[in-house]
Amino acid sequence: MRVRLPLVPLVTVGAVGAALLTGCAGEPEITPPKTNVSFKPAPTFTAPTPSATGPVDPGPGVIQWYGTGGEKLLHGLIFEALRAQGQHEDGKIVIDLGPLSARLEEARGYTVAYIPEQKTQDTWTKARERLSSGMATVLNASGLAVSPTNKEKAAEAAAIGWAEIGEGIQGLKETDDRLRALGCMPTKDPWK
Repeated sequence: MRVRLPLVPLVTVGAVGAALLTGCAGEPEITPPKTNVSFKPAPTFTAPTPSATGPVDPGPGVIQWYGTGGEKLLHGLIFEALRAQGQHEDGKIVIDLGPLSARLEEARGYTVAYIPEQKTQDTWTKARERLSSGMATVLNASGLAVSPTNKEKAAEAAAIGWAEIGEGIQGLKETDDRLRALGCMPTKDPWK
């Protein structure tokens, strides 16, 4: 296939080549034009401090987190963790941890995952880590891959996993209590 190029006068090509060679020879580069755009650093969040006269002002960030999906995530995780723990305490032999795993994954992937109040964020993160770790321990200790000689060790490991899930539930309770103290009142009590 042939492409026909337009005829370019030799003077223009020579001027462009000279400009390119000049730029390569260490001459100062052309500076881009200045614009009216200015970049400001993102505002930093300062955690509210408790006052002796009343409740802590959570700031718009905590309320926004709670109202734009945080409440749903927290309550869904509470519901599934309590359901799984209740089945364990009732002595059920088969407990489906899939819904709890799905809720943990949903909470992990939430685009506004960070609660803009450090202590509440810490309890939220720790609770999710405990639930995830406890669930993994319970699943690893399940009888699916345990030989008959290791049943006692598997039962001990499962007990440790369930205790860790209990700690995760306690962390969810602390997170819920902190959010309520910051003014985030639930539409329905997840603990009933």
